[in-house]
Amino acid sequence: MNMIQRQAAAPMDDAPHRPASGAAPFDWDEIFFSRTDERGVLKAFNTVFVRIADFPPEDLLNAPHKIIRHDDMPRGAFWLMWKGIQSGAPVGVYVKNRARDGLYYWVFALVTPIEGGFLSVRIKPSSPLLHTIEAEYAALRRRELDEKLTPEDSAKLLLARIAELGFPSYYSFQAKALATEYAARRIKLGLPLDKQVADVDAVMDAARQIAREKEELTRKFATAELLTANMRINAARLTTGRGTINEIAKGYDLMLQDIRRHMRALSIARTNDGMLGATKDERSLFLMGAERVMSLVRERFLEEGQEFAGVCQKDEAALLDRLCDRYRAEARSALKDAIQGAARMRRDADFLRRLVVGLSTIRITCRVESGMLQGHAQGLETIVRRLDDFHDEIAVNLERIENAADTMTRRVVDHQRG
Repeated sequence: MNMIQRQAAAPMDDAPHRPASGAAPFDWDEIFFSRTDERGVLKAFNTVFVRIADFPPEDLLNAPHKIIRHDDMPRGAFWLMWKGIQSGAPVGVYVKNRARDGLYYWVFALVTPIEGGFLSVRIKPSSPLLHTIEAEYAALRRRELDEKLTPEDSAKLLLARIAELGFPSYYSFQAKALATEYAARRIKLGLPLDKQVADVDAVMDAARQIAREKEELTRKFATAELLTANMRINAARLTTGRGTINEIAKGYDLMLQDIRRHMRALSIARTNDGMLGATKDERSLFLMGAERVMSLVRERFLEEGQEFAGVCQKDEAALLDRLCDRYRAEARSALKDAIQGAARMRRDADFLRRLVVGLSTIRITCRVESGMLQGHAQGLETIVRRLDDFHDEIAVNLERIENAADTMTRRVVDHQRG
């Protein structure tokens, strides 16, 4: 019998012992939810929420959800959360809450807009990412108090820090955080890896790697245009071979333009949901994780078998059923989009390789022509050496892109087989 079943069979007075200070008792296999109206007033919850928050259920019903807000929480995090759910998008967020007796408890919350309000499902976070967020929240909260920041200004600082941690948007962060905490929870409980989630997580990581390499390549291709400009300047000084070198520089420039156009196509499309802009793979990962935790809380809620005055278990179970179905359907659709996106990125990487091979052919032609001119091409030899170095550098980036694209393809195939 797990902890949830024991709670359903035992009186609330038999709940785990609460310490005088520190963290509230919150077991790894526990999961809880609450539902509020559009103003954030509590309308439903389960027994785990009641126990951890340490409030009598009658004190929670129709109370503002902020009754459990902890002073350590930066207002910028709540600002981001509300911006997301008010736009109709589900949001994942780390939250530090305060129980009635002063104990705290960390959760990773999945907040879903529903008709007439919002539903929040919470799991206990345990990954190293939680420790990073604890430090970031503490620093941000100090700045809020010291600098009297508005919630919006605080949110902008939080987004900037998230970007510095390697996440291009808040959606990217919440997708990774949900998948990471879901995986960490399974490890704590001795459960096997959820391979489907792990495959989509790997696809997202590979896509982010391609995006980083693409940005670096874009910068390098911009510097290559300076080399062709210098090539033309040197050609103007020649008495022999001027036209040939000019044509080589022109051909190299045209090929560079083709590559830069293709680099824009290689960019990963990101939807614009305010500060929650998402790529297809990020959306797939987040929705898949959301479906998992929603199914878990539904199962556990039905196991509890306990009703509180004013909370109808049948109605809440029906709502959880509908949300499970919704997330399941959206996750399947998003996964299909992510698979198609992975295939396109593999094709784009192959085409980019062919373009770079063509560019290298022009570079070799320039080297040959420079050798034929011998001592008449002062400065041209230096440009050729710089072109050689440039091609060596972009070969490294291109190899990383291809390796990441291979990872995406392999994980997609594994996922389809699994």
